[in-house]
Amino acid sequence: MTLTDPRLTSVLEQPLSAARASNRPIVLYVSNDIPVELIHASGCFPVQLPTAPRADYSRADYYLEPNFEPMVRAALEQLLQGELNDGSLLVLPRSIDAWQRLYYYLCELSRSFRERLPEPFLYDLQKLPNESSAHYNLESTALFARKLAALSGTPLDDSALTRSIALYNQLRAELQRCLQRRYQRPRRLAGADALDLFTAVQRQAPDVALAALCAMNHEGAGGDAPGVPTLLVGSAHDTPVLHHAIERAGGQVVAEFHSRGDWSFGPVIPEGPEPLAALSEHYHKHSLSTRSYPLPLSALLDLAAKSGAEAAVFFYYNEEEGLTWDHPAQVAALESRGIRCLLLTRQPYPASAEVAIPLRAFFNATLPERGSP
Repeated sequence: MTLTDPRLTSVLEQPLSAARASNRPIVLYVSNDIPVELIHASGCFPVQLPTAPRADYSRADYYLEPNFEPMVRAALEQLLQGELNDGSLLVLPRSIDAWQRLYYYLCELSRSFRERLPEPFLYDLQKLPNESSAHYNLESTALFARKLAALSGTPLDDSALTRSIALYNQLRAELQRCLQRRYQRPRRLAGADALDLFTAVQRQAPDVALAALCAMNHEGAGGDAPGVPTLLVGSAHDTPVLHHAIERAGGQVVAEFHSRGDWSFGPVIPEGPEPLAALSEHYHKHSLSTRSYPLPLSALLDLAAKSGAEAAVFFYYNEEEGLTWDHPAQVAALESRGIRCLLLTRQPYPASAEVAIPLRAFFNATLPERGSP
């Protein structure tokens, strides 16, 4: 099954096309712990901040230190080039250090350097699993709701938020039905197509994305996606370059344990009488991030089991500072389940052609009886 529905492919080619056509205030967001349901319920249009490797980072590098994560550099370059000026608000998470630091840079770039940028907003979500964090997060979520209401001119009410939560829960359910195509044999959804699917549904209106997913699920089986079923762990990917390299080496990405893959939406949100509290609790407890505590080893093992992974590739960009701390415990947990692991560290953005050498050696050794790809 490949991604052919124009409702999805159009936003892969032009990330803000659906948002611009909506005539709603465009709210750009980063990471999987920003409550998109709240953005949608407020009358705004949520779009995951598009990033992609660029040939020139001269504007961004004028302001940023060299060790900033590559996606942050790519995002800032787009912002400074004016490519995202249709965005009214840019929501950044406290839960990821690099994006939190970008928030402070953007504030100063607007104030002192008069750069024309979407207004930055920091969604201050605490991840420690205690009552004080839960209370703080509810206040942060209420503050975010007031900010969105001021932007759209429409006060947020519980009924609108309840409808939005129900809509996104439907989207989660249909997305999971699509993902079953790559979890189960024969695998009908290639890893590269799945990554594009995650990207597209976060750039399209949720009702339109839901209709496209329902149509995909109704179509039934597609072609087989061969290769050693592989779990991809570590730095997030905004292009399928590494997925294609893994496929050419003899693997097939069946799940991503990063914020732009299977982490994207998390489980369904309870639909009850206090939707703001339910939303706050969901993003507090069920959106994984580098500041999640304790380490989400159980989530990693659950995803490995659900996807039928037989191998794992750990990939870290050269600038990665946080995720590598989790690597030893994650490898030990996966290897205890018989899943072989490959470490690719200090990698360029995007993955270079040289990554093919260790990948091919790894997959040839992982299941030699399958022969060389």
